[in-house]
Amino acid sequence: MNKTVLVIFITSGFAAPLAYAQSSVTLYGIIDNGVSYVNSSASSLTTKGARLIGAATSFGSGDRLGFTGKEDLGGGSSAIFTLESGFSGNTGALSQGGRLFGRQSFVGLSDRNDGTLTMGRQYDYTFDYVAPMTSWLQFGSIYGAHIGDVDDTFQTYRLNNSVKYQVTPIPGLQVGGLYAFSNQSGGSNGAGFANNRAWSLGARYDNGPLGFATSYLTLNSPSSGQSATNNPNGAVGDEYSLPSSIFYNEGFVNRQSIFAAATAYTISALRLNFMYSDTQLTYQGNRSLRVDNYELNGKYQMTPAFSIGLGYIFTNGSGFTGTGAQSYADGTHPKWHQIDFGVSYQLSKNTDLHLSTVYQRAAGDATEAAINVIGPAGIDKKSQMLVATGLRYRF
Repeated sequence: MNKTVLVIFITSGFAAPLAYAQSSVTLYGIIDNGVSYVNSSASSLTTKGARLIGAATSFGSGDRLGFTGKEDLGGGSSAIFTLESGFSGNTGALSQGGRLFGRQSFVGLSDRNDGTLTMGRQYDYTFDYVAPMTSWLQFGSIYGAHIGDVDDTFQTYRLNNSVKYQVTPIPGLQVGGLYAFSNQSGGSNGAGFANNRAWSLGARYDNGPLGFATSYLTLNSPSSGQSATNNPNGAVGDEYSLPSSIFYNEGFVNRQSIFAAATAYTISALRLNFMYSDTQLTYQGNRSLRVDNYELNGKYQMTPAFSIGLGYIFTNGSGFTGTGAQSYADGTHPKWHQIDFGVSYQLSKNTDLHLSTVYQRAAGDATEAAINVIGPAGIDKKSQMLVATGLRYRF
C-alpha cells in the first residue's frame, strides 16, 4: 500500500550541538463506495421487511483516514501513536457514534525486545488475532460477519480507557493482554470499579504455511454504556447496541465472555481457514444465552490481480427463554446458516473492484434472518440475501 509519509528531522538546537532522534508521521486511508441490493430489510425484528436498493459505502473495508507516528528513542525503543477516524464515503459523516477518532486512538512505547505498550481506544485481541481468518476480512465485506457480531469479530465496539501490551517471545509467536477501565469509582446502585470494564488475552502464531490464533474477552456490564445515567464513559460506549445487534438488544447485559480460536493453512495460491467462537451472555433477571459460531472459508488467488473466496458459517444458539428472545426465536435453540462469497480485481496496487454476496437462513427455533450491519429481514422472513459491488481506493 502506498502511503504519504511526512518525515521530520531535528538535528540541532540553538546554542548547543544537541541531536534528536528521527521522527515520522504517516497519513493513510481507504474510501470504498458502491451499490447494494437486499431482498428484504426491516427497521426492527418486529416490523415488515421490504426490498432495498441503494448506495453503499465502507463495506469492503471501512472508510477511514488515519495518522500513525513513530519516534526513535534509541536502543531499539520508539514512541508511537495512531489516530484513525471512520467516516461515510457517501455523506462524509463521521462513523463510530460521531467520534473524531472513533476507529483507534492510542499512544505508547515499543521496544524490539520488550514488546509494545499502548493506551487509549483500541481493538481487543479477538479482532487483532482471530478475526483476520474470517470470511469478511479474508475476501468478503462487512455484511459477511457473524450474525449480531455476537463474538466481536466485526468490532461493533472498540474498548475505551484501555491499556494493551503485546510481545513476541519467539519468532512467529505474539502474545498480549489488555485491560479497559470503567473509569468509575466504587459505589452502590450498580455503580463501581467493575461497572463497564473489560479485559482480553490473546496469542497468535504464524510461521510458513500454518497459522493459529486464540483469544478471550470478558465485558462486565457493557450495556451501561447505553445509559447517560449509568456509565457511558466506561470501556464500552454507545456503539455496543446497533440495530443489527439482535443479541445485545434483548435486555441489559450484565456480562459477556467470548472465547475464540482459528487456524489457517496455505497451499500455494489457496488459503484455508477454520474459526470457532463461544460467546456467553448473562442478562439481568438471571437469563442467559450461549452462541457458538463455526466458520470454514477459503480464498484462492487465481492471478496476481484476481482473487475469489467462499465461506460457510453455522451459528448455534441455546438458552435465553425470556420474553425478549421471542423477537428472534420461538424456542431455546435458534440456529442460522450463512454463505459468504466474494471476488476482487486489482486495477492497480491501490485500487480494486470488488463484489460480495451474503445469504443467510434462519433454522431451528430462529424465526428471522439478520445479516450483519443490514439488520433484520423482517417479521417471518427466515432468509435474507445481499449483493454489493464497489470501487475501493487505498492510500
